[in-house]
This record gives sequence, C-alpha cells and structure tokens, in this order.
Amino acid sequence: MRSRSNGTLAIMALGLFGSAILFAGCTTTPSSHTSESRDSGFTSLWNAYGDCKSTADLSKATANLDQLRSANLPDHDKNGFILPLPNRLAHLVSTPTSRVAVDVKAMTSSCALHTGELALNQGYLEVARDLFVSIIRLHEGQNSYYAVKARTLLTKLEQGLTISLNTR
Repeated sequence: MRSRSNGTLAIMALGLFGSAILFAGCTTTPSSHTSESRDSGFTSLWNAYGDCKSTADLSKATANLDQLRSANLPDHDKNGFILPLPNRLAHLVSTPTSRVAVDVKAMTSSCALHTGELALNQGYLEVARDLFVSIIRLHEGQNSYYAVKARTLLTKLEQGLTISLNTR
C-alpha cells in the first residue's frame, strides 16, 4: 500500500510541477526592453506625426516632417538580413522586408500638407510652395488625396501671388 501512495504522490507532484511551469509560461510577459527596441522606430514616427499635425509652430512641424522624411527614404547603405548559410543554400533565401504598421509615405504627406498650410498662413510662400510641390512629386502619377490637396493649395497660392502682383 505504501508504494502505491508513493506513486500517487509522485504523479501528483509531477502534475503540480508541470501545471506550475505551464502557468508561469502563460503569465510571463515579454521583456519591455525587447518590445521597446522593436517599436522604437514606429513609436518615434507616430509621435513625430502626431506632433506635426497638432502644432502651430512652423519650425516644430518642419523638424517633425524632416524626421518622417528620413524614415521614408530607402536604406541602400544597410547590408540587410545576413544568415550564415552554405553557398548552395544562400541564393534560396531572400532578405525579409521591413514591415511597419502604418503608411509612412501617407504620414509624411499629411505632415507636409499641414506644414505647408502653416507656412502659407504665416506668409512663408516659397516654403509653402516647395512643400506642396514635394507632395506632388512624392505621389507622381497618382491621383491620391494628398496630391490633389497639394495641387489645390498650390493653385490657391499661385492665384494669391498673381492677385497681389496685380494690385501693386
């Protein structure tokens, strides 16, 4: 009888130990350092976009736009994904694409529109013109919202310049 109860106790102890490991594995959260390093690019871009859209300060909007533009540029200098494989297998593996949860091009265009409108309203007409033209070029060949809005604002800007030149 004693060996039977020892066996039952051993099974129960093993079951409790296994349950404890399973429970601990389910409740353990990933390291915040890991998620911060993975999301720092996205978080900084999202913050720059939010700051750009909410500010009335032209210099702050321009700085945020510069940050978004730098993220929108392709990285030609990076070596990409390197996995040590035998030469026979290396050609079969492609470089994984970088994936972002948002459209950085759209965020950049939206920020540029806002910055251009700020420049226009504050009398920095050449800055506004350059920003509107940059949006049109970024969406060249597309009839996107941003390109249409930039063309509309550029037309408004040019009509305003013509009117002011005619009244002098």
